Amino acid sequence: MNSDLLNLLSTLAFFGAGFALLRWINRFEPQWVSRDGTRFSARMTEDRPDTTKWADVRVTVDATRLVVYGRGRRGKSFRGRWKISYFTDTEDLKRRHYVVINEIDSDDRAILRVPATSRCVAALDAIVAK
Repeated sequence: MNSDLLNLLSTLAFFGAGFALLRWINRFEPQWVSRDGTRFSARMTEDRPDTTKWADVRVTVDATRLVVYGRGRRGKSFRGRWKISYFTDTEDLKRRHYVVINEIDSDDRAILRVPATSRCVAALDAIVAK
């Protein structure tokens, strides 16, 4: 009886620790950044309240705009040239959000999300300051 109870508790502890480890790993957002911070990977979503899915994109910082290459099916809608409008003040201290506007269709707005400690933040802030 004690052996069965101990076996059950150790199994539950094993799965609980595994679940906690997976949750902890998913907090980190994978990102690649070039040494100068002008090319990087990020996440984008449409600027609407009902949108919750983020798409992986690759971004190249041009002089005053961003060239976005969408990755996957979800990222196709973000391909093209975008202008940075401003960065948003959010409660999330680990991530920085920028509102970007499509160069072709000015009504098409999106949110670009990068880690706050990334090297690309300086390049993006330089465009916002212009």
